[in-house]
Amino acid sequence: MKLIYAGSVKNLYAADDPAHIWFEYTDDYSVFDWGKMPDAIPGKGEALAELGEWFFERIADPAEWKALGLTEDPQIARWLPIQHHFVRREASRLLVTRVDVPVLRADKVGGNLVYDYGYPPQPRQLIPLEVLFRFGVPAGSSLLQRKDWYPFDIYEGAEFPEPLIEFSTKLESKDRVISYQEAALILKGNTDTLAEIYGRTRACAHFLHKTFARRGLKLWDGKFEWAMIDGKVTLVDSIGPDELRVSQGDAVFSKQFLRNFYLPTEWYKAVLKGGEIAKKRGTEDWKSIVQGELKAEPTALSKPYKDAAEALYQDFHTIIVGGQDSHHFQETLSRL
Repeated sequence: MKLIYAGSVKNLYAADDPAHIWFEYTDDYSVFDWGKMPDAIPGKGEALAELGEWFFERIADPAEWKALGLTEDPQIARWLPIQHHFVRREASRLLVTRVDVPVLRADKVGGNLVYDYGYPPQPRQLIPLEVLFRFGVPAGSSLLQRKDWYPFDIYEGAEFPEPLIEFSTKLESKDRVISYQEAALILKGNTDTLAEIYGRTRACAHFLHKTFARRGLKLWDGKFEWAMIDGKVTLVDSIGPDELRVSQGDAVFSKQFLRNFYLPTEWYKAVLKGGEIAKKRGTEDWKSIVQGELKAEPTALSKPYKDAAEALYQDFHTIIVGGQDSHHFQETLSRL
């Protein structure tokens, strides 16, 4: 297959049909928007591909929604069925509907980078927003940094009966959480589309929340990506532990423990400093500053952390796809 794009954790290959594309999930991982890290997590790629297939097939099945009792809620039922881009899986690859990714021009204005969202619309196009949903505030949640945004208490351990939904940029050099007003502007003022994205995100969040609860897991937060495909708001990207934060007892299925490994390192300090320097210069290329000027690179994971990372994806796959209980990840975390 012809490689179209080599990402930090996922590669894109051309398909025989130009209307489709292959997503290849690798064993690589990334933290802090750095890109590919020094080592890999065995089995991660195939586990993510199988999880993506499992979630897409079920989230599009009306019988699954009915079994969870969600079709009784008119504010959820109005957004069903959910359309997605998944076609089929082969090993660690998913065949999906191909969409165009908008190219944003960035100009320096008053010392800041300002992005132009005036790209021409295409029949099949990625919506340049990440949509975040939150059923609570686990340790390390970025929501704690925005607690003044909301008229209710935001504190570590808080739980919400309804998902709190936020919007973030997707194609800028650094993702940033934005207001609903700015999200509407990115959608060229199309508030109907914004409302539909909100409604479908809320519906899918409740679907996952109930699905995990049936398996003894608690869903804290996650993100979805959407695209316009032939005039329909369509779920794209993937669904798995890299997009979600789910807990089993004291163990949280997320990359946060990997971030914690790097927080005390000189490399992470350089990442923060490089970002500050890049912002002052009005440039997107903070990574080159970290590598070239600050001479910092991330180290490989220690064996206990690598073992825990491998257990994360294995356990999540076993519990969700296999339908079996497993506490290996919980045990490895307790030894860190």
